[in-house]
Amino acid sequence: MLLGEQEQFLSYNGEVLLFQLSNTKHMEGAADKTTNLCVRRMAFNRDTKLFVQKSSGAFSMRASHLKIEIICCSCTTDSRTGIILPCILIKKNKRNNVVKYLLLLLHSSNQFEQSFHFKLDYELKEDIRLFTGPSVLWRHANKLFYISSDTCTVLSAPVQLSSVVWTGEIEDEGTVVLGIRTACLPDSEDEDEFSTSDRAIWGSEFFGYAVETQKMLTGTCFMPHAYSRVVSSVYVCKNEILKKQLRISLVAITHKNQLVWFQDGLPKGVCELPYEKPCSVKTAVTSSNDVLFIVSFASGNVCVVQRRDSLQVASKWQKVKSVLVDDFIGSGSEQLLLFFKDDSNTDVLSTFKITDLGEVNYASGINYKHDVPAAEGLQENGFLTVQALETRLQAGYTSVRELQQHLRLKKKVILESCRALVDLVEERTHILPTAKEEGLVSLWDDVENPPHSLSKETSLASKVPEHFTEKLWQRVVGDSLIVGVKLTESFYL
Repeated sequence: MLLGEQEQFLSYNGEVLLFQLSNTKHMEGAADKTTNLCVRRMAFNRDTKLFVQKSSGAFSMRASHLKIEIICCSCTTDSRTGIILPCILIKKNKRNNVVKYLLLLLHSSNQFEQSFHFKLDYELKEDIRLFTGPSVLWRHANKLFYISSDTCTVLSAPVQLSSVVWTGEIEDEGTVVLGIRTACLPDSEDEDEFSTSDRAIWGSEFFGYAVETQKMLTGTCFMPHAYSRVVSSVYVCKNEILKKQLRISLVAITHKNQLVWFQDGLPKGVCELPYEKPCSVKTAVTSSNDVLFIVSFASGNVCVVQRRDSLQVASKWQKVKSVLVDDFIGSGSEQLLLFFKDDSNTDVLSTFKITDLGEVNYASGINYKHDVPAAEGLQENGFLTVQALETRLQAGYTSVRELQQHLRLKKKVILESCRALVDLVEERTHILPTAKEEGLVSLWDDVENPPHSLSKETSLASKVPEHFTEKLWQRVVGDSLIVGVKLTESFYL
């Protein structure tokens, strides 16, 4: 008998994974019960415009006198293989205030693997993150704790912090935690000279902590410390090492209902958000290479901010149950998938919308039968247009190459003519290059003569002074006929 249910969504390789917890009794009146963690792999069918189930799996847990919950789920890297797998953190409440946690991995065969488990005398409630390993990180009593599949032991980081705003990978540093803590003032700072305005700004600060190396990173390479009073969540879009310096591009949401874009630690843009209490932000890159910032709010609302000339709210939705980012239609770029709250329908995948704020736009409850031929015709026309543009581009490129070759040949002819004129003025013998050397086609009998034959012709020309032309040649360059004349030594200008 179905007693209760809990569900969470996760996108993985273009599929939607729906995790559900269900409790069933073995028999009527029995105290023992089994909790099943079920997963359904759903894929979007472009023909029916609906999500269909591809496969399913389950993981059973004995739950006598226990309350089992899904804490969170994410896609993390399995350090044993380097493969990114879905990861689920499960909580099992026990007696004597002891809480047991399980970390499960889901494989492609829909088999669950228990990576590790750990026990605490308190519940995880603040800043819980899953990252590479798999590993679990959380904050408790202003301290940072973490456990990984390699150690299976809860470790404490030597830092005090008030919140964690981001956890992810940084080049050459590994997994890094970006947190906020009370500002560490220099010992030489006189408290009386530390003004009220400065205290408001520097009362807290950002800091980075590399988990593997236990190295502290400067917080100003992420954001100015003044923003530590208002920032609630961060998404790092890009990080790289240039000239031995860490360069970071990120977006942050604030308690002032703003989204701020930072580049190399400096604010580059800000956008007012349409709702209050933003809680998370992530990105999507669409087919037109537009970067979309998806902001979720505590009220269940979602908005999308687009960055072009400036940051602007491009779209917004209300009563959203979950928002995912992946390539759900198999187009090679990312789209947004929104599941909406619908109390009238028990199927959680029945009310949805897939969009990239551009050409892609699918929604449940719409009949696409009449739209399919038009869409196919539009796709065919687009393909033909691209082919025509490619042909024109190739023709233009060929014309440019021919013009460049023509200009090079003209330059050679002019240069050789100048050399011949200089030799003529200075009464030097000018030796013309052959047509083959110049890449030209000669209309004259272009027979290479040895030096002795050339001297012979010169001596014959000197005997007949009335003939002042020693050699005449013609060449065709493009649409022009070039005629060259070599005069005898006895002829003077």
